Amino acid sequence: MARLSVTINGDKRTFALTEQGLQIGRALDNDIVLNNVIVSRHHAQVRLRGRETWAIDLGSRNGISVNRLRVKEEQLHDGDILQVGPFEIRFEDRAAQSLVLDDNQYFPLASESKQVSSGELPELALDLKEFYRISKRLNSLVDLHDLLDVVMEEVQRAVPAQRSMLLLRKGDELVPMVIHPPTVGDVALSSTITRKSIDANEAVLTRDARLDFAGSQSIISANIRSAICAPLISDGRATGLIYVDSPGREQFNEHQRDLLAAVANLAAIHIERARLTDALREQAQLRQNFERFMSPNVAQMMASYFVQHGQLWEPQELIVSVLFADVKGFTSLSETLSPRDVQDLLNEYFHEMTEVIFTCNGTLDKYIGDGIMAVFGAPQLTHPIDPEESAIQAVDAALGMIEAHRKLIERLDPAKAFAFRMGVNTGPVYAGFFGTRQRLEYTVMGDTVNTASRLEGKADINSVLISEATRRLLGDTFLLQEMGDFQLKGKAQLVHTYKVLGRAKPQ
Repeated sequence: MARLSVTINGDKRTFALTEQGLQIGRALDNDIVLNNVIVSRHHAQVRLRGRETWAIDLGSRNGISVNRLRVKEEQLHDGDILQVGPFEIRFEDRAAQSLVLDDNQYFPLASESKQVSSGELPELALDLKEFYRISKRLNSLVDLHDLLDVVMEEVQRAVPAQRSMLLLRKGDELVPMVIHPPTVGDVALSSTITRKSIDANEAVLTRDARLDFAGSQSIISANIRSAICAPLISDGRATGLIYVDSPGREQFNEHQRDLLAAVANLAAIHIERARLTDALREQAQLRQNFERFMSPNVAQMMASYFVQHGQLWEPQELIVSVLFADVKGFTSLSETLSPRDVQDLLNEYFHEMTEVIFTCNGTLDKYIGDGIMAVFGAPQLTHPIDPEESAIQAVDAALGMIEAHRKLIERLDPAKAFAFRMGVNTGPVYAGFFGTRQRLEYTVMGDTVNTASRLEGKADINSVLISEATRRLLGDTFLLQEMGDFQLKGKAQLVHTYKVLGRAKPQ
């Protein structure tokens, strides 16, 4: 079962997620009590819906966020951070118990232990018909949690034990995913057994841990005496462990050790497949979402970043070039067309313009009615982007859009012809994801954006007007016509402007 962890008054506390869910709030009748003035009496709930875990806002005054995104309700994934007031609550998709690798509690000093490498399947360890049945059953499962549960069912069938568990490696930590039977409190394992199994890729059989501990009171009281530990090996590396133990001497033998090693080898293949499938599915969905407003290469980087880090990156302060394009007279044109014709015309126009923006490595910020806002120089994921480079890209895009518009008009019925105009400005912005999980946008904010929008309104038909700030970064790349100073709405100072005539011929 999964759990939530949160630091309250300096103490880290964990709460097991049961079928009844966990209620969070300021009132004392909540399962997780967060005594803070901005936390509502009954603020939120974390609830199971089948295999899925959901965070739900209970109509709180200040709402909840998941990974810094405001939500009403949201499915939680391993490592997600649920924000309730000033408290960060981490969701861990794992068994609720903590694992303790403590040799003082479980330490075979000189056991009659035997090992067998699980890199190769032991000969005749498992009947081929039975092996095929298990493989077929595991192969039919897609969900990782269903797969882990079935693996442990097969482990208990092959090697009956009082206690069995499956642990997966996450970074440098071994995380318990399935523990049978479920218990309350920490789960103690021998660091010696687990280390030997993981480091050497070996299945370890311990026949009598009670004697090995030489009277350790904690082990005697726990009555844990015999154990088998088999690594889950993928690409020559242990990615987890299957561990079984029982009270009593000589509870397991070499044949059962070999059975567990064989099942572990088979399970490791299917677990890795399920993990990769989940990661690829998530990355593909993210990439598809990002490609709606970003060039494919940037969308791929963003999706990879999210899958790797589990969250969106922090907002950035950047120097970018912002482009605004707007159709002139579209309202009067739409009065002569049917709604379907208006939709088709706009969609074709947006498609042509967006293709040019992506070709010039721009980010589509948004469509605004019949207008377009694009950003050049953001996001910056792997390395800084030179403002000169992004300014040139923005102006190249504007000229490319003029040409694409010309070709579009030539294809259209003359009754559907329309003109447009553009403005480009360069300067500092605040760039990042803003909104809620239900409606999330990557956008830039700041006076730079407002100035670009005002410049578009002053541009001539089918042309682009740029600011002095943009011109300073262009060098001799373009032919420009000085248009003088404009008093733009919301600007106290005049803005010096230039009309772009085209690319300068190489010297």
